Amino acid sequence: MLGKWALAAAVVCMAGTAAALGSGGSSGDEGKSGPLAAIEKKIEAGEYEAALADLEVHIEKNRTSADAFNWLGYANRKLGRYEKAQKAYARALFLDPDHKGAHEYAGELRLQLGDLAGAERHLAELDRICLLGCEEYDELKAEIAAWKKANAK
Repeated sequence: MLGKWALAAAVVCMAGTAAALGSGGSSGDEGKSGPLAAIEKKIEAGEYEAALADLEVHIEKNRTSADAFNWLGYANRKLGRYEKAQKAYARALFLDPDHKGAHEYAGELRLQLGDLAGAERHLAELDRICLLGCEEYDELKAEIAAWKKANAK
């Protein structure tokens, strides 16, 4: 038990050091001030087709951007293009297996497809990634609870 807390404390310290040094990475938090900021604004405004067009251009230049593939999945999911969304989330998670946003949104997609077990697998991954909890874990957990309530027989 103490080992898990010591590890968590070390991770928090490392995260603080990385933030202080301005280190980026694809934690799923890059967009707001990074290269995907304008695309995120379109997504937040519900302009999914425009965001998809911009994402295609961005991905051509940034083939290893897990964040871009995560947003590609999100926009496609919102447009009901579930197969394309699933492929984009899979690519994001291939590029960054610990991408919190991709796990959350892929879990939400699994719920939309009626795959509770798949959503719970993504929740378990978020539980592993987020040692001290995180927004993505909390949101997917709430979505799963709501889905279970709505689909109770």
